[in-house]
Amino acid sequence: MAEDTLVLENDEGLTVAVSPLGGAILSARWRGIPVLAPTPAPGLASQVLGAEACFPLMPFGNRIEDNGFHFEGRHYTLASNTSDPLVLHGDGWLRRWSILHQDRHSLALGYRQEANAEPTPFAYEAVQTIAIDGASLTLSLTVTNRAAQALPYGLGLHPYFPRTPGMRLFAHAGRYWTERENHVPGAAQSIPQDLDFTSGAPLPPGWLNNAFDGWDGKMRIEWPETGLALSLDADESFRFFVLYSPSTDADFFCFEPMSHRPNAHRQPENGGLVRLAPGETLEGTVALQAE
Repeated sequence: MAEDTLVLENDEGLTVAVSPLGGAILSARWRGIPVLAPTPAPGLASQVLGAEACFPLMPFGNRIEDNGFHFEGRHYTLASNTSDPLVLHGDGWLRRWSILHQDRHSLALGYRQEANAEPTPFAYEAVQTIAIDGASLTLSLTVTNRAAQALPYGLGLHPYFPRTPGMRLFAHAGRYWTERENHVPGAAQSIPQDLDFTSGAPLPPGWLNNAFDGWDGKMRIEWPETGLALSLDADESFRFFVLYSPSTDADFFCFEPMSHRPNAHRQPENGGLVRLAPGETLEGTVALQAE
């Protein structure tokens, strides 16, 4: 719906379309060339507008095994929120956000989640700021715990990037995690050669859905077909990423910066989640630069 599309644009050629539905970016183009790939997804914006190119993950990203977790002596239960049997990507991507601020080059969206709505123990206020400057797109997320007790929180982004036959991905990480049943991480292992993107490499064929940690916060994609490259710089809040692609035939892949590992709620060390006492805030920023 036209009233649910907000457009940021500048004279240098960067245009970004955003929807308050799910706080989703619908498209991003640099001088007419897509730098994000609008893709059908189960989020709110896709169901109404047809496709999403990026959406926020909060108060966690990816799945929680068995839809529950223990934290500081209490057990918490969540409900599945999509057709997937496990609760997926938290709340914000499936809810309408309010517009807090908008001008030609920036946009701030807000979302408030009450506890026991799903059910969920999480009660929080979230703000997503989207800003453009020249060829740069900056995405900032904050989440403030409004529950009566401390809880583990995380942040992430779920961008879709164009996948082309000649593209190369550059990213350095310390190790990766295998995937097991229900798409949660299995065992931590050394990064195999076909998933080592330190010096740049194409994506391997077939299904990919793996978590990586020890990430230095930098990523780069080169598309020789269009002559475009995109660099991503994440601040120190993001030291994990998930790499997802359904197959070589898919026209997209996902490189998801996260502050924590998928299924971190079920891991003894909390896998990067941050304990927020009532009123405390977690924040993170990712910058994308086209060239």
